[in-house]
Order: sequence, then structure tokens, then C-alpha cells
Amino acid sequence: MPHAQSIKLFELTRKIIEIIPPHQRFSDVDAQRLAEVRDFLRGLEEELVKGFYDTIFNHSPMHAVVSDGARADREKTLRVWWHRTLSGPFDEKYWAWQSLVGMVHIKVGVKNQMMLSMWSWTIAWLKNKLKVSDVKASHADEILESFERLAMTVQSLTMESYIDSYLQTVIRMTGFKPALLDRMAATEIGRMIAEAREELGSV
Repeated sequence: MPHAQSIKLFELTRKIIEIIPPHQRFSDVDAQRLAEVRDFLRGLEEELVKGFYDTIFNHSPMHAVVSDGARADREKTLRVWWHRTLSGPFDEKYWAWQSLVGMVHIKVGVKNQMMLSMWSWTIAWLKNKLKVSDVKASHADEILESFERLAMTVQSLTMESYIDSYLQTVIRMTGFKPALLDRMAATEIGRMIAEAREELGSV
């Protein structure tokens, strides 16, 4: 097997986060806001897990990536993530874990559109729960904004790690140098763009 540099998960995670504008990424203020309603959010766990996986299992393309009889295992994974997110801390290890999820998604066949769809579902679900809660409307808006920044930060890590891991897999399997692969990809992408524009026609 061609030699390749090992994945440096923490370094990759830092690089991804640094590209996100500071005012848009999850912050210490956001972490404090979630901590203030930790008990409320913990109380939503059963409903979150059931609704999340009911949605997946009721949509055949997403259900297809989950093996028969494996729902309990998937639910356990979500519960662990929910507990860890609500307990904190949001340190390097937490964010690197979200990058690792991108690699796991490649292995099990979860596509990025599936991940993004379920994040969208989760945000909409939380918004509805906050509406009917005892949390003051102004504070509920702040909590939702913080959760949305959490979602965006995690999505960035998971999706970019997914793409980077695919690239690293090709490099390991072929032995190509990254710079050579970049040039080859740029040339081929140019051809694909021309083909796509031809198919699309004028817009």
C-alpha cells in the first residue's frame, strides 16, 4: 500500500474552525446559554431521539443506510452526543469528535444531504419546543441562535472532514502527491463544468 501521512484529526479540526468567521462559529457565550437551560434540554431527550429516528426510518433513502435491528444502537449514539453536548465542555476533543463523525459517515454510507436534513429537522423541532416552553421568548430566541451556531459549526466540521477524508483515501490508495492530485482534479473538474453548462444551457 502506498505510504501516506496519517490523519491529524485535531489539526484538521482547527483548520476547519479557523475558516468560519468568529461571529458565526459557536462561542463561549453560546455554551453558557445552553448551560442555563441544560435541565430543560435534558428533559427533551426521549422526544428528540424518537422524533429523529422516526424521521429517518420513515424515509427509505435514509432508512436504507441503517441496518435492520440497529435502531437501538443508532439511538444510543444520539443519546451519547446529546449528553456530551449538554454537559460540555466544548473543547478541542469535542470538536475533533465532530470531525470524526465525517469519517464515520463515509464508512456507514451517510451522505451529507442526510446529515444536513437531520440538523434542519433538529433545529425546527427545538424551535417548536421552545415556543411552548416556560422559557421567555427573548431568551428562547437567544438559545435558538446559539444552537444554530452549534449546528453550523458541527456541520462544517463533519462535512469538510467527510470531503477531506475522501481525498486522503484516494491519496493513500493511489500514492499520488496531493499537489499532483489537485492539478488532475482541477483539469477534470474544468471538463465537468463545461459539460454541466452545456447540459444546463442558458439561464
